Amino acid sequence: MINKLHRTIIQSFSSRAPAVTLLFCSVFLLFLGWLDIITGDYSLIVFYLIPVSLATWFVGKWSGLLFCFLAIVVRVIADEGYRSSGFAYSALHYWNELIEFFFLIIMSILFSALKRNLENEKELARRDPLTDTLNRRSFFDLAEHEINRSQRYGLPLTIAYMDLDNFKVVNDQFGHHAGDELLNAVVLTIRSNIRSSDILARVGGDEFVILLPDTPGDASLTFLNKIHDSLDQTMARNGWPVSFSIGAVTYLTVPSTVDEVIRHADELMYTVKHGGKNRLLHKEIGEVTYG
Repeated sequence: MINKLHRTIIQSFSSRAPAVTLLFCSVFLLFLGWLDIITGDYSLIVFYLIPVSLATWFVGKWSGLLFCFLAIVVRVIADEGYRSSGFAYSALHYWNELIEFFFLIIMSILFSALKRNLENEKELARRDPLTDTLNRRSFFDLAEHEINRSQRYGLPLTIAYMDLDNFKVVNDQFGHHAGDELLNAVVLTIRSNIRSSDILARVGGDEFVILLPDTPGDASLTFLNKIHDSLDQTMARNGWPVSFSIGAVTYLTVPSTVDEVIRHADELMYTVKHGGKNRLLHKEIGEVTYG
């Protein structure tokens, strides 16, 4: 029951604009103030956590702190309304309200820190811990989005599947530390050449995928040849005996699944591996060219 309620709240407010969340919190705060007036000298501070936590979690830290202040203002106004009916408060009551204010502040800060930690954990789960590129699962999620976009607007889509030739030799001769350094150098080289809209992911030990949205065949071939040359220069500069087998496919009519999109590029990459390695093989609607 509690888990179902939690999921319902998350789904409801995650899909709403921040202004809607703030409006809900404001109305709920006024409702609590009304309850404070009619119930008298009973602390409803736990319920004031509801608008504070919602504002903090779904809008931001400063919105949460603002509602901490507004909550206490509402509490004081409610007290004045109740006191006007003839009830008198002692100094201890106002001290308690000050403590309640600090309680809300502390809880708001904790909510904000918890959300930040959860977001960091989610981001770490999406990335390869060594190279800080997207992992396979995250790549599939983003690729599916790009496939849908390409299908909707009739845009071309290019995908390149890359395997590092002789990578095991580096690990065996120079150690795994050198292998890790090499992988990071590969990622740095690719990132320095791709656009911000392109997607790079590590999908295996020494295998990478590059997705180029809205990129036709000629442009993608020139682009990937440039990346291939840059990678060769990086290997030569560091004395690493590694080359790159790349299979790339440009889709003018994009397949419906990520698996199918990757499969064709993977097959071309293995064609390169079995035909001598260290080449780029690119295909567009049945036409095959070599880079």
